[in-house]
Amino acid sequence: MPVVRNKIPRGMTQKLLRLIYAFEFLIALVAIFTAWSEIGGQAALDLMHWGWKLGLSIGLASATVAYTAAVVSEESLWTLRSARWLTAIVLLILGIGVVTYFYVLQEDSGESDESGTISLCRPFVPPPMGAAA
Repeated sequence: MPVVRNKIPRGMTQKLLRLIYAFEFLIALVAIFTAWSEIGGQAALDLMHWGWKLGLSIGLASATVAYTAAVVSEESLWTLRSARWLTAIVLLILGIGVVTYFYVLQEDSGESDESGTISLCRPFVPPPMGAAA
C-alpha cells in the first residue's frame, strides 16, 4: 500500500488549509502565553529574558501546527511524521518547564534583609563663621 503524502482533505483547498494553519498558529501563541503565565507564574515570566519566551513559544506553536498538518495529511493518525512532531512538542514543553523552574528559583523569597529600624539621616550643616570649635 503506497503512502500518500500531503493529501488534502475533501472540501478543503490548499489556500483554505493555509489560512486555517495561520489561525491555529495565532491561537496557539495566545494559549501558550496564557497557560504559561497561569501555570508557571507571572513573576517568573517577568524575570525571564525575552529570548526564552519568544523562542520557546514560537517553537511550540510551530510544532503544534506542524503536528496538525502531519495528522491531517495522512490517512493514519499515528505515523512517523506525526510522532516526531509530538515528540518535539513534548520536548519543548519540558524545556519551558525547566526554564520557568530556573526563574522561579531566582525570585526573591519575600524576606527583607533589613531589621525594620528607622535611621535618622540629617544633612551636614557647617558651623557658623566665627563660632568656637
